[in-house]
Amino acid sequence: MDLVLLSSIATGIAVFGLLIAIFDPWLFPPQPKLDAVRASVLSRERYERLVVAERPWWERVVAPVASRIAARMPALASQISERDIVRAGIDPATLTPAEVYAAKLVLAIAILGIGLALTPVFGLALILALPLAFVGYIFPTEYLSSLGKRRKAQLSRELPDFLALVRPLAERKGLEQSIAAVADELHAASNGENLLARQIRSAVAAYGTGTEFYRALADVAAASDVEELDELASGLGQARRTGKGVSDVLVEHERSLREVERNRLLGAASTVQPKLAAILACIYLPMFLVLVVVPLFLSTLGRI
Repeated sequence: MDLVLLSSIATGIAVFGLLIAIFDPWLFPPQPKLDAVRASVLSRERYERLVVAERPWWERVVAPVASRIAARMPALASQISERDIVRAGIDPATLTPAEVYAAKLVLAIAILGIGLALTPVFGLALILALPLAFVGYIFPTEYLSSLGKRRKAQLSRELPDFLALVRPLAERKGLEQSIAAVADELHAASNGENLLARQIRSAVAAYGTGTEFYRALADVAAASDVEELDELASGLGQARRTGKGVSDVLVEHERSLREVERNRLLGAASTVQPKLAAILACIYLPMFLVLVVVPLFLSTLGRI
């Protein structure tokens, strides 16, 4: 029994390592050089007003152990990019990269430990724990990545409507005042749910403390990796320096963003028909064969 248990543990460790080796390049692709450069120049003062000092629920669960591991093994911080934490809207000073990686280890080891403890009672417990441990290992980074993607998608969706509201006001007031007024109104109307308005208000607050306004907008873009907002900030700054009309820049970017959103929706719509065909082939066709064709075939054989 002891030999079987030891062989099961060795097999579990080997399979888990194999899963990590197979799926790690797919789950964590290498950063492009441009993205690595942008991440290296994003200093804390550029994003600290744009993130929240709040831990995710899963980190609060494993924090008693993960925080101690992270404190004793600071080298774990090199395994996780601080940029991913910033993109998720979380302050890296609250949730450090070392704590994220320690949480990955704690979740994976805890699930394997539970499976190992249940093996004498249920023989397949350790085998079933292997994929669950792998899921626990990748969950923290996948959670941060999905949170960052949702934030980026939300900012990209809200930006065209924001520009449509700013453009008529910018013709009568200054650009900074127009953006500040629209951000305040959207923030109040959405009860703080409009992410772009909340981020823009932080940029306006930074502008009030002496930071250049276009740099503050660029910080919002850099923190959430929204290239469209970065291009807008660069275009507005260049228009101010060259004397080009701000309204023209806003119109151009709004039109471009609307076109991108339209193409995205058309692309999403084009995938509906293949999905319906897949549902028909995987569900309705087998049911048709089982409920109609097979009974008809059997009744025909009975008559013969």
